[in-house]
Amino acid sequence: MLLVLGLVISMVVYLSPGLDLGNLRRAVYSDSSAGIVGSGGEGYTFMQVTEDGSPITWGCQARIEVEVNPDGAPEGYADLVASAVGRVNDVSGFTFVVTGETDDREFTGRQRGPVLIGWADEEEVRELTGPTAGLGGASYVIGPGGGARSVGGMVVLDTDMPTGWLGGLDEETVLVHELVHVLGLGHSDDPGALMAAENSGQDEFTAADLDGLDALQEAACG
Repeated sequence: MLLVLGLVISMVVYLSPGLDLGNLRRAVYSDSSAGIVGSGGEGYTFMQVTEDGSPITWGCQARIEVEVNPDGAPEGYADLVASAVGRVNDVSGFTFVVTGETDDREFTGRQRGPVLIGWADEEEVRELTGPTAGLGGASYVIGPGGGARSVGGMVVLDTDMPTGWLGGLDEETVLVHELVHVLGLGHSDDPGALMAAENSGQDEFTAADLDGLDALQEAACG
């Protein structure tokens, strides 16, 4: 069974030379499929790039704070989140840190601040309509020199996601996929990759996925 994993909300916040970080303008959104064609390497793309083609991601050695809204979450969600975050941290070179829970449900208006993880249905988040299992993306600022960095983000998983052994999706894999979108990696054209737009059972990172994460880390620290 092929189910779309990542119709992704890309959040863009422009920073002008005289604009204070505390007064960022409202983000501009696109609900197109994640990944700019031709922006990455073999088997991977980037969510967003600067004018010179550099991928937009978080700062080098950034501590990316995460808050979880448990409303609508499955039983055992804390272990689910911890496991997914640990898997991404182990391979990405970035560090997500779960700082606690929140009642925040501003999935589509996020700017600077902690990454929000939550669960919703299509009535609350229209982009979850159909086979989409989750959404993920990051907000970022662009400085006067054209450089950019991520400053916030969100992941929202569909409460109606099919799960279980009979044609279902592994919710942890979906969360891992969306967290990697938050880091800045887009979809892969390799159908066997964890970052493929459609999932047919893959739950491990491939060489292409890891190459893309390495490219993000190089962009952040290189």
